[in-house]
Amino acid sequence: MSRLIYHSEEGYDRGKSPFDRDIRETADSEEVRIVCPYIGPAYVKSILSDVDEWQIITDVVAWVGTFHGDSRDEIKEFIEEHQDRIHHFRHIHAKVVLSDDSAVLGSANLTEKGVTGRTEMGVRFSEEEKIKELSEWFTRLWSESDPVDLDELDELVRTSPSASSTYSRSTTSLTSDAPRVNASFVEDTEPPTAESIDVDEEGHRALVKRVQLAPSRKWANSFFDLLSDLIAATGLSEDDAELVTAIPQKKRISISINRRMVLGAFFTGEAKTGFIIGEETESLDELIEKADGYLDFSANAGEDEEKTPHWVEYEGEPERMVTPTFRRKWMKAAIREIERASGSIHQDSHQPLVYQAAVDENYRNQVLNQAFSDEV
Repeated sequence: MSRLIYHSEEGYDRGKSPFDRDIRETADSEEVRIVCPYIGPAYVKSILSDVDEWQIITDVVAWVGTFHGDSRDEIKEFIEEHQDRIHHFRHIHAKVVLSDDSAVLGSANLTEKGVTGRTEMGVRFSEEEKIKELSEWFTRLWSESDPVDLDELDELVRTSPSASSTYSRSTTSLTSDAPRVNASFVEDTEPPTAESIDVDEEGHRALVKRVQLAPSRKWANSFFDLLSDLIAATGLSEDDAELVTAIPQKKRISISINRRMVLGAFFTGEAKTGFIIGEETESLDELIEKADGYLDFSANAGEDEEKTPHWVEYEGEPERMVTPTFRRKWMKAAIREIERASGSIHQDSHQPLVYQAAVDENYRNQVLNQAFSDEV
């Protein structure tokens, strides 16, 4: 059985919400699983009050950023109390409430406004085959994500701007091992040609020439994927003063935040990828021992010399060493650099096209096609 969920004309005059009804009926179960980026803390507590076992997958950065004041503090306390039941999956946007025999999904967020005050559409179904498929989907997402680091959560709540601050952003993000969707269209959509993408020609030629030094198109693409993940985790935009994406005269591509490099591609001899990692990183000695290049960063003014981060470089594919644990510690160390200053002293070296190649698939393909024309 399945049926659509939407507000009838009664909803214009305080009629009972069909979304609230179906969500509560679905949650009237021993086990409930929820996927939703924006969740009203009071509302979710009310629907889960009698549930024995429950799990939530959400984008904690988006969740915290949507609320302010007491509601934000309530979200923080709720996550801290139920840390193991709540996983952070960046950019999650689905809205699903699932039990063993019922599911609700649609456009409505689990907030008072989403359930009672917006024109939304959803569907509720109870077909066993669909419930099973949805359960398998949830289980996969759960296995691909993790609970938030509570220290990072505390910093996020402290630094996130008010929900009404349209042009502000938090200087803090949350590390996440969750994969990033990178699908393609079923049919070609005629991406822009080289001539139709407005770029600085001199900078473009320099980037193509540098990328040509990579061992293969796959290697270069993997590096830009790492840079894209870093940009998403830090929330830094191309014109933020803290970030410098550069093509130095030396044979490398360097990504720095304020005074320190946080990611790099090196093409002198065997190609290597470099990462910043914190002093507290698990198995630090082992990572240093395996590294094909290593250095200790010098302490900046006011820093404890014994707690400065490290720099490690590895040969092979850029993703080779990036296990979930390593990724988390790398991202955490990079995010920490945002807080150390308000701008980089290397801004004159910033090349925006490196940033664009990371975040713009069409432009990245243009660069890779020209750099590896024999592989096209």
